[in-house]
Amino acid sequence: MKARELMTRKFEVVHADADVEEVARKLETSNAGILPVCKDGLLVGMVTHDDLAVHVTAGRQPTRVADVIAPDILYCFESTDVTEAANLMRENRVPFLPVLRENKTVVGVLALKDIPGEKNSKKTRV
Repeated sequence: MKARELMTRKFEVVHADADVEEVARKLETSNAGILPVCKDGLLVGMVTHDDLAVHVTAGRQPTRVADVIAPDILYCFESTDVTEAANLMRENRVPFLPVLRENKTVVGVLALKDIPGEKNSKKTRV
């Protein structure tokens, strides 16, 4: 089974230049608690509440989401086998992966809990 078969196609992305307050509001209404960050249609990162909180706690006042995203991005492609994607999520303790087309545009989000056999897996961090 491939990622394209299980991914959620209804998801929200934020632009890398988006205001962090706007992103915080979007995260509040996000079912996933994580949002893909794109620039010119391409994935450049992911953002969570924790990403925003770390910067505020450290006394920094970022204004753009690009200032808070981690440089390393985990993702899979539409054609990735879901077993491989599940292994990647478990190894990195993340509950979601953005799903990309071959041209690296985001087309969906794959949740570990939606992969058969993974519903009862250990709690992962967001």
